[in-house]
This record gives sequence, C-alpha cells and structure tokens, in this order.
Amino acid sequence: MDLNDEETGLVFAIPDLYGPSRWLLEAGESSETLFSELRLDDVDQKLPEVVKQMELKHGHDNSFFRIPDFNDGLSESLSTPESPTRSDDHDHVAHKEDDYDIWLLPIDTPVVTANFQSWDSFDDFRPKNASISYITEAGADIFDAAIESPQDDLNLKNSDCSTIDARQFAASIFALGLGRSSVLFTWNAEKLTFKPTLARMRITGRTVESVHSVSAIFLECGNVTKSLQLFVEKTYSERQSPSQIALAEAVSTLLSTIQSCIGRSASRGRSVLQLQTMFKPVHALLICFARIVKSTARTPSDESTISKIYAEIQLREHSTDDLKDLLIEILRRVSNPWLEFVSEWLGLQAEAGVPLTKNGIGKSFVGVTDREWADENSLKLQEKDFVLKYDKIPSFIAPEDARTIFEVGKNFRVLRSHYPDHPLARSEFVASVNPPPLEWRFSWQDVLAVESKALKYERDLKEVINRLVQPEPNPGIPKAPWMISEFELEFFGKPEEDMQVHILASIDTFNMPLHYDLTPDRLSLALERFLGTASDSNRQAEELFSPPTSLIPVLAFNPLVAAQARVVNAACMKMFFKSHRLRQHLSIQRTFHLFGNGLFSSRLSHALFDPDMESAERHRGVARAGGVMGLRLGGRDTWPPASSELQLALMGVLTECYVSNKPLQKADEGTYLEKILPGDLSFAVRDMSEEEIERCRNADSIEALDFLRLSYKPPSPLEAVITPTILSKYDEIFKLLLRILRMLYVVSSLFIDARVRNASDQSVEPDTQRFRIEAQHFVTSISSYFFDTGIDCTWRIFEHKLDELEARINSDDDSVTLGQNEGLDQMRGYHERVLDRMMFALLLRKRQQPVMHLLEEIFTLILQFSKASNQRSLSEQGDVEFNLIARELYKKFARKLGVFITVCRGLSEKKGYGEKKINTDRRAGGLFDGDDLVEENTIAHLLGRLEMSGYYARTVKS
Repeated sequence: MDLNDEETGLVFAIPDLYGPSRWLLEAGESSETLFSELRLDDVDQKLPEVVKQMELKHGHDNSFFRIPDFNDGLSESLSTPESPTRSDDHDHVAHKEDDYDIWLLPIDTPVVTANFQSWDSFDDFRPKNASISYITEAGADIFDAAIESPQDDLNLKNSDCSTIDARQFAASIFALGLGRSSVLFTWNAEKLTFKPTLARMRITGRTVESVHSVSAIFLECGNVTKSLQLFVEKTYSERQSPSQIALAEAVSTLLSTIQSCIGRSASRGRSVLQLQTMFKPVHALLICFARIVKSTARTPSDESTISKIYAEIQLREHSTDDLKDLLIEILRRVSNPWLEFVSEWLGLQAEAGVPLTKNGIGKSFVGVTDREWADENSLKLQEKDFVLKYDKIPSFIAPEDARTIFEVGKNFRVLRSHYPDHPLARSEFVASVNPPPLEWRFSWQDVLAVESKALKYERDLKEVINRLVQPEPNPGIPKAPWMISEFELEFFGKPEEDMQVHILASIDTFNMPLHYDLTPDRLSLALERFLGTASDSNRQAEELFSPPTSLIPVLAFNPLVAAQARVVNAACMKMFFKSHRLRQHLSIQRTFHLFGNGLFSSRLSHALFDPDMESAERHRGVARAGGVMGLRLGGRDTWPPASSELQLALMGVLTECYVSNKPLQKADEGTYLEKILPGDLSFAVRDMSEEEIERCRNADSIEALDFLRLSYKPPSPLEAVITPTILSKYDEIFKLLLRILRMLYVVSSLFIDARVRNASDQSVEPDTQRFRIEAQHFVTSISSYFFDTGIDCTWRIFEHKLDELEARINSDDDSVTLGQNEGLDQMRGYHERVLDRMMFALLLRKRQQPVMHLLEEIFTLILQFSKASNQRSLSEQGDVEFNLIARELYKKFARKLGVFITVCRGLSEKKGYGEKKINTDRRAGGLFDGDDLVEENTIAHLLGRLEMSGYYARTVKS
C-alpha cells in the first residue's frame, strides 16, 4: 500500500480522534473570525486603498462564531510541544506516533469551562485586530464609503440618497409608531397616512431598502393609531350607542397606555432594531383593534359590536399570548351597557331613565309593534305589544335562551302593570336581596360562584315574598329595607340653628378637594402586561385555566336568568289563577265555544231550528211580541235574519246556561246570581266576504249558519294566555260544531216527517227508508266522534295539566315550584297545541281540507233530502216526484259515503299520519313539554263507529 498516495485510505491505521483537522493545519495560524480565511479577490481588488488600510485596524477576538479552545489546559498539563504543521502524509503519521495519549491524563486535571456567547454580549461588540472578509462587517464607515463611492461598486444605487443620523432617525420612527409627526415623517390629512419628508433617505451603515423595511412596521402603527384616534373622536361626537361609546373609551385607554408604556421603555435610548422589537406587540395590538373597529363600523349597534369582539376571542382561544386576556377586558367593558339593559328587563335592577313600556319604541332586542285582533263586531283593532327582535341578539346568545330572557321580562312587566303592590314588582325590594349582577365569568371558580349566588338569591327572594304577601303580617317580623321610608324633611319644620349647621356642613363638603382614584383599572393592567411592562405575578386564575369560550355565556348568564324566571313565573301564575280567575275563563270556552254544556246545546238548537217556536221575524216593519221566539231555519221566507231578530231569539240563552252551572253565592240577605258573563260573552255576526254572504243566504245550504259566532274578549292581562290566534281557532271549531248541531236536528226530523207521511200512506219506499237510517247513523257517528274523541278526550288532558299547575302553585313545599320554561308563554303554547290537536281530530287542519270538503258534500245531500221530505210531508210535492228525487239523492249519498269510508280507511292505515308532535317548543321540557298532545291517528275510532258491522265494506253500485 502506497502511503504517499493521498487518494489511498489508511485502512489499518488507528485514527486520532482528538487531533486537529488537517484543514486547520493547512491554514496555519487561522483567524478566529467566521469565514476569515475566505478571500474575495474581486472585492479586494476593487476596494479603494483607504478601505484596505482601515481593514487592517480591526480585530475579531470576540467573534460570535468563535470555537472555544478546549485544548488550552490539556496541552499545558501534558507539556507537549505544539503540533507541527503537516507537510505530507508521512509527516502526519510520524506526528501521530509522538502525540499524547488520552489515557495518560491525570485524574485531577482541571477542565477549563467553555466560554459560550450570547446575543446580549453583542450590544457593545467592538472587533479588534480582525481580518474582515465582508464589507458589512468592517463597520459603518467602510460601508458608507462603499455606498457613497461614485463608481457604485456594490451596485446599490444609493449614492443619491440623504444620509440621516441614526439617533435622529430612531427618534423619528419612534414618534411615527406612536402616531406623531416628526422631522422625517408628517401626517397627510387628505390621504389619511403618514408621508416621509425625504423621498430617499438612509442612516449610516444601512441602505435605503433596509431603512424602508425597518420603518414599515412603524408606519403601519402610526396610520392605525391615527385611524383609531379619529374613531374615538367621531364616536364621542356622533354615535349614541352605549357599546360603541364603551369601545371608543377602551380604544382611548389603549392609545394612552401605549403612549405611556412605550415612552417609559424608550426613554433609556434604544437602537433602531430594539425599537422594532419593542413595537412588535404594539403592532399586533393595533392591528387587532383596527380589525374590530372596521368590522363594527358597518353595523354600528351594541349587539354587533359585542359579537365581533366575542368572535375575536374565540379565534384566539388556544393562543399563548396575552391578547386574549386583553380582549376579555374589552368585552367586559363593551358588553356592560347591554348586560345592564338585560338586568333591567329581567327586573334584577331598577330601570335607569324612562321605563320601557308598550307606548314607547322599544330598546335593543325588545321591540313594540301593533297586534291585530277582531272585536265582537268583527272589526280589526290594533293593540301594542312587545316583540322579540332576533337580529338584535348577540351571536353568543342562543335563540332559545334569548326567548327565555324576553319572556321573563315580558311576564315581569305584566306583573308590575297589574299587580304593582307585589314585592317582586318593587325595585327597592329586589335590591334589598342583593341579586348578583350579570357579568362575564371566565374561570371555573367564578362560574361555580355564579351558580351558588343565583340559588341563594332565589331562596332569599322566595322567603321574603312568602313573608310579605301574607294577608296579616306578623308585627314581630322586621320590615324589609324597601318598606322603611328613607325620606325625611331636611329644612322645613326644623330649627334655624339646625339649618345653619346643615348649610355649613354642605359648604365644607364643597370646599374639600376632589378625590381621584389613581389605581389603574383591569384594562390598563392587561395592556401593560401585554406590552411587557408589568409582571405576571398578579394574574388571575381565569387567565390560566378557563372553560371553552363557546360555553362561557351559558355558564355565566343562564343560572341567574333561570333563577329569576322561576320566581317571576310562579308569581305570574298565582296572579292569573287567583286574582284574575284564569280557570273560569278557560271553562267558558269549553262550555260555549266547544258545546260542553248540554243545556246550551239544547237551547241553541231549539232557538235556531224549532219550527214550533214563534218567529222573531218582523212583519211589515213591526217586531212581533209574544212567548219564546226562535229563528226557525228552513221555515221562513228570508234568510239570514237581522241582528234585531238574533237578539230577540238568542237573548238570555248564554246567561241562563252560564248561571245554571254556577253554585248559589250567599250574600248578607238571601241569595243572588251573577249574571255578567266573563269576557262580555255574547252572540255576534261574523265578518264575511261577499262570496261567503251569498252562500249564507241559501237557508238549505250547509253554510247557512256560518254568519253566527260567539264574541269574547279576554280581560287584561289574560290575553297573554287567550290570544287572538287561539280565539280564532275556537271560532273555527264553533262553526263546525254548529253545523254538526244542525245536522243532528235534521236527521232526527227525518223520522218525524216519515211518521206524518205514513199516517196517510202506508207504502214505504225502500231507498227513502234506507236513506233516513243511514243518514242518521252517519251523522250521529260523526258527531259522537267529534264531541267525544276530538274534544272531550283532549280537553280532559288540558284540565289535568291545569290541575297539576294549580297544585304546584298552591303547594307549601318550596321544592315544588315552576321551572324557567313553565311561564305564561309556555302555557299559551300548550293551550294552542290543545286546540291544534282538536282541529286535527275534527279534520280542520289545512292538509285535511279534501276530507272535510267530502264530508260537507255528504251533509249537503242530507239537507237536500230533508228539504224534499219536508215538502212531501206538507203536500207540496207528489209521491212519484219525491221518490225519484230520493232515489237519485240516495245513489249520490251512497257513492259519496263509500268514497269517504275508503279515504278514512286509507288515512287510518297511512304510516306517519299523526303520531308526531305539533308546534313543539324548542325548549321542550317540564310541565308544558307537550308529550301528551301527540297528534294521534284517531280516524280508526271514526271507522269503528261507522262500520263496526262491516255494512259499508260492500261495493256501492251506482
């Protein structure tokens, strides 16, 4: 093996693991500066002679990339001569043989600690006796000389720029970052931006491009600062939104804190790069606020402002900086006006300024609109009422939670308007219990504290309400603070000396200096912590560990809202059931609108259809007088009757039927009967179109009685539960039941006509007799299904719910109470679902119109047959003609009846017909969840009544 060949490796040679690199040995006494041995011939040849002379004066002992000399102590301990410079491979092998052995080192040889460098040591770095390879390392003077050279050897094209002193430039960009004008940068009011006074400028040791790159962050900070200042000024002068003003105040605090914090930090003199590092958190802070201000300027409302800041917090949920904590403080300030209004709306605190009433224009998410309803004369009336504006709800509030807040506030105002003496309606009383405020809570400890405070507030509130609403309060119980008068005359009725003392004390008070609270607020402390000028020793636990941002609104607000809802719901329900007798008004609807009183059905049937009663029709303009009068539908010349005839025929029917179900009330002398109906219940004429009036004029049509209706207006405040929509459903059911009442009277009169005819003629037509029997069976089956399955079964569910509700209200156990979703609005919804289930069973829903239309056609055929039979009994029609008409009507009747049975059978077998909740509340749960009001498929009950024997299963031949 040729050892002189450099290309041949020493396979069996033992490597010197601790020997120096041969590249270092070849370089000789190399410099300690990084890349110092690299020679750039082209640069060395082109630099002026003065530059080369200055290069020899600089050293590089403190170069950053210096390799620590680990062998200094080692070489001394071994006392070995320095390693000779290697000339070839043979000399190198010989040197290895004479080198020291690492295993011969003494045990107690001290090891010299390496000298590690840090970036801080380069602040005052001054290279000494260094061999410079790059011009940028040679110093600012050499770099400036190269740049200002007329030959432009570096091709930087900076020879025509202005050179600025570094200190003056640092002061200018510092002022620029704070939004101030300086010698080098001025504010352009037209273009709303800062402009440099010099087109091209640089500082010593830097090019124009590097200066522009450094000053970019300061320029953006200055522009954003100016825009935020303009936003503050514009908001204070033009805007009226409380949240916008709070945001402007927070931005003003932000700008003033930046001015003070950065001013203190930069007072010790900083370089350009240090200023750039200092302004990086300022830049991030200003950019974030500029984005928030820009987004809220498009929709300047309280809710949009709060939502934008909350969305910004969600974006930074997993960030590690302090900007999220700063935004939380901003959110607290900005949302405080909105939370104060929510507290006032819920009744947690007294309303500031003019109270919110239905005569106003509304505020925030509470609007006032005109609600239309019909009076007893079918005239459209309008009444103002509160409405919920979902577009005015912040994004972090769920729609169901917003609905709960709105309903609690609405119920609270109902209580305050109709029961002003109730303790809950007095703001002084509520304040005496110290309700917890609605505030943002961002830590688990605070969330748990909010829930415990809300439960304590609810217990204290119920305890004091139960104590103060007693009819005979115990004189030994101390009065609540709101019951003690706090007003006392201070001047009138007092001696002159006391008045003088009072005036002198007032003068002394005014002479005292004003007290300023110089303690920095949480926002200023958060800003200083973010800018790095304050310590983190006082950081709250909520800043270190908190629930998810999406759950914070629910955890922070819902416990107190739920507690207030339970108290207000219980108070309103007691007022409705005890003071305003809601149960009695609901019973009125069952008795008359739903024909729950048999006496009323009988009296109304005779007054409308009995031909033996004296007619109330005027004769030659003169009203008849005599015994009991009726309208005699079908036995008179003109139809419909006039309003005066309705009054004569139906006078006293409602009052007598209402009084018949009421127990006698004992007075001081004898007994008396209450004759005033609740809600001014009376008969009235329905407002109808021309087409509907034309159908009513035919006394033999099924629509002949559609003009008659019951007029009822619920007294205030019961319209919250018995709404115009509910009354319209009652009216629609009443119109159908009135038709059924007429059909029952008609089919029963068919056999009376048959007995009159059979008395003179013993022959009986089979189709005629079959028509009478089948018509009576059909009408009675339909009526029994409607009254029993459709109305009675559903109303019993409603009454059971009312019994359960009254039991909770009257319970002495504090644990039995109403939930937050068991208020007046939920009861109104439950009441409406009761009527919806009735209408579904009565075939009155919109999707059931074809079935109802088929039923009306069958009723029309029965009425036509009844008219022909009546004419035959009065000898106005011959037997042959009557038989032909009866035969033809029966064929149509049998065909229509067969189709009706087929449709009902198909509906009973249809999957998914019924068997679902209707209009279920999204906040379902509790007493009014609606699980017991499922739309059952009750058509099978009707089929069982119609064809239990299978009679209608046969094919009907035409």
